[in-house]
Amino acid sequence: MAAAPSLSALEVAALVDLDEGKIRKDVEHGIVDRPRFSIGDLVYFRLLALLGLQVSVADRRRIHSLVEGAMKRKPLPETIALSTVTEVRVADVAEEMTKKLDRFSAWKYQLVEDPKILGGEPVFPRSRTSVRHVGGLLLRGVPEDELREDYPHLKSEDFELAKLYAKAYPRMGRPREAAPR
Repeated sequence: MAAAPSLSALEVAALVDLDEGKIRKDVEHGIVDRPRFSIGDLVYFRLLALLGLQVSVADRRRIHSLVEGAMKRKPLPETIALSTVTEVRVADVAEEMTKKLDRFSAWKYQLVEDPKILGGEPVFPRSRTSVRHVGGLLLRGVPEDELREDYPHLKSEDFELAKLYAKAYPRMGRPREAAPR
């Protein structure tokens, strides 16, 4: 990554496949002390999602501290010990999250936001197809194969990342007013 990311709770939740409420709870408990998140925070939340266990606040605080410390070391350690019998492969998770974030950022950069096209709603390049619409359909359970028939110009990556985009950037508030002509 060229620059250190500054991610929102919704972006982190979408990228690590974790409920946004759990992320906000860690902010509330002071485990993560900022409203914007770093790659180290992303790795920490991904580890929690992969563990799939209920972890106490004290243990989450300790895990976050261990991950944060590991992320500052050069080279990044392969593993960190959570206890005498439990290790996590922090380097693998950091690599997974960095690649996913880079892919998502590069893909997102190619989207078109033009006030003349769907009132500025993000659309796929060279189309009038709304990214949120396609992602929302996938989130509601419409099979990707069915959407491929309706949108043959989209690639597999577009479907995968549109779903992520719809989670990270849900439509909020009132509908936009049409621009005066």
